[in-house]
Amino acid sequence: MSIPQIMKNKSYPLGSIVMVEQVEKDFGLLSEIFAEIGGKDKDFLEIVKVHLCNKLSFNVSIRQILDTYPHEFFQRLGVREVPAQRTFYRPLERIGKHFPLIHYNLMHFLKKHKFVSEEQIVDFTSTYFEGEKVQIAEKGFSRDYRPDRKQINLGISTGINDIPTALTIHKGNTNDKRMFRAMVKVVSVVLPKNSVLIYDAGANTKANRKLVRTQGYHYLTRMEKKVAKYRDGIKALLAHCQEGKVEHIVINARNYFAIKLKREEDFEYIYFCPELYEEQVKKKQNKFRKAIEKGDKLLRKRKFERLPSHEGWVTLIPSLQKTLVPIENPYLTGMEGYLILQSSLDAEPGEILRLFKARDKAEKFIRMLKEGIELRPLRVWTEHMVIGMVFIAYLANLIINLTLHFAEKTQGVMVKNVKNLKKFLINLTETVIYPPNGFRFRVISNFTEPLKALFGDFIKRFEDKTLPLRW
Repeated sequence: MSIPQIMKNKSYPLGSIVMVEQVEKDFGLLSEIFAEIGGKDKDFLEIVKVHLCNKLSFNVSIRQILDTYPHEFFQRLGVREVPAQRTFYRPLERIGKHFPLIHYNLMHFLKKHKFVSEEQIVDFTSTYFEGEKVQIAEKGFSRDYRPDRKQINLGISTGINDIPTALTIHKGNTNDKRMFRAMVKVVSVVLPKNSVLIYDAGANTKANRKLVRTQGYHYLTRMEKKVAKYRDGIKALLAHCQEGKVEHIVINARNYFAIKLKREEDFEYIYFCPELYEEQVKKKQNKFRKAIEKGDKLLRKRKFERLPSHEGWVTLIPSLQKTLVPIENPYLTGMEGYLILQSSLDAEPGEILRLFKARDKAEKFIRMLKEGIELRPLRVWTEHMVIGMVFIAYLANLIINLTLHFAEKTQGVMVKNVKNLKKFLINLTETVIYPPNGFRFRVISNFTEPLKALFGDFIKRFEDKTLPLRW
């Protein structure tokens, strides 16, 4: 007669499970956007939840999921059997294959629940690969400072209410202007007329501004910072200053002096900020100082550079060009402290500037996506899996924002930094205890004050109701 094996106690992070299940219970998010997508895949929705919870906790690679989480973790998410490793890849492939439909469902979900803000901030980013074979990956301008790696580009449209509205995925060599045109067409599915699209100078072209107006929207963008484009605006602002016809604005303890000019097709809002001027001049002076120190260092070393040719080696002999006056800082352009915005909106300069400064919401969302959710680097091998993995990260970020959005309205949230928030989610632990002579039971630990603000009484759904009966 064999002796029954004593089961070991198992612990796993519960916070990510609570967050995903709370959003699903309140809104039916996952069941709605993935309706009829799973097909015959067993436990499709449950495996999607596993991916989301992994992103919101340890964020290990797919190959390490089974080694990181015990089978009780999968049971808590409704997975009927402990899955094989290949099971985790199939949902990603299916999500990537049906991405247009899933994304369409998600946008209409946001519209139905009135999460689509009329002020949308559009921004772009990229993420690099540890691999070479994915067709969508190309080398291009790397925002991750990894020009040695192939990448994909992403377009994000975030509402001023911090809820993201749309995601576009592009080849790694696609520029901002083309990505912006694609984003305008995507958000037009759910965005009401007369909404405002806020974006930076990288996507600011006459054709793009015309496209926004053709779609029935307004635009607010920054003029590309070039001397030829800024010259007339700076002259106009200085002339108005002499006449005393400038508006004084204070935002975040900074002073701005502004005017509004009517152009043929839009309005120009010209600003000058003394504090910003001092910061930019100081930064460029430090850059110039480092360049001088580098030149002095090279002069002391006097290393002759050698280049090969068909005739032999060519030695470049350095020469010193002395000046009679101190060298002027070539980095100073005369545009320091100035900002020119272009918009189809006719409003007060202060209102326009406050609206444009809301662009940091999109930047924060991208930072959350890349550093908090840890999207980069991507390590999957097919184009559909790449799209699926990106969408899972985007969806995990959306779940965080929805949770923070409603918790802030009710009780206030102490933790908004995603890295810190994930630590609290990981620390919230459920331990499954297997007594030698009794039935198993569950114990929840580390339910801290920040998590109480996020989850409230919802955590009670995960408590073991049999515990009071044991003592």
